Amino acid sequence: MGMFLRFLLTIWLIGGTAGSIYLLSKRLLQIGIRVVHLHSETCLEDTVWWPTCLLALVCISCILGLMGIICKITFLQWVFSFLVNIGIICVIAVMIWRLLMFGLIRKPIPMAFNEVYRSNSPLDEEYKQILIDALVADHVWPMVEQCLTELRFCEEVSGSKRLFGKEDWKIENYYKYFREGCCVPPPRCAKQFASFKGISDHDDCVKWANTTTKKSQHTKCYECNSCKAARMATYQTNQDKVRMHSVIIAIFLFVASLFSSMGAFD
Repeated sequence: MGMFLRFLLTIWLIGGTAGSIYLLSKRLLQIGIRVVHLHSETCLEDTVWWPTCLLALVCISCILGLMGIICKITFLQWVFSFLVNIGIICVIAVMIWRLLMFGLIRKPIPMAFNEVYRSNSPLDEEYKQILIDALVADHVWPMVEQCLTELRFCEEVSGSKRLFGKEDWKIENYYKYFREGCCVPPPRCAKQFASFKGISDHDDCVKWANTTTKKSQHTKCYECNSCKAARMATYQTNQDKVRMHSVIIAIFLFVASLFSSMGAFD
């Protein structure tokens, strides 16, 4: 039984090593391309680091586990079991954190963004308060606004200072929330002003009107709730792209822990 379990664990670890190296390389390449392309990710997006850290943990634990099996080194086997348990705890922590940040049941990302952008829905009705505090709180947003200003995000800059070319927007399509929420006034604003109906001072349309009047050369509103919603929508999009990593890693670590506890190293 022990030999059979050791064989299964060896095959499992070989697969885990190959899979983690592939996913880790792909993840690092994606992050590297974005850093080189943007030069600064401070405001446009927040790099999601937890998949990279967990994949690195899986890769290291797999290599140590294989060395422990092949060389029959008890210490390496113990380190492998320890790292697997640490990985399981980290995956559970990530899942709890995601639950607190995004909720168990939430609206699709485009729908939540459009509720703020098109219907002037309050941020706290569409997003969790912990997410608001982390990304767009009063003590955070001035730095984001300064970053957007320095990047000239909504401006058409020519030459070497140009941040994006037209073709980039087709590729970098998840910046569409920033492009729309920060640079394009909601369609409802023109209708509301044309109808001469009273508009609340808290309405984004007032902020759009003020910023357009002050700087007619470029339409932008970095202080608007729609721009803040754009940052949260982009963050959620990036998180959702890697959420399957936690499921894959959890299954791998659970099975590896099961083999280990059943005596695969004996």
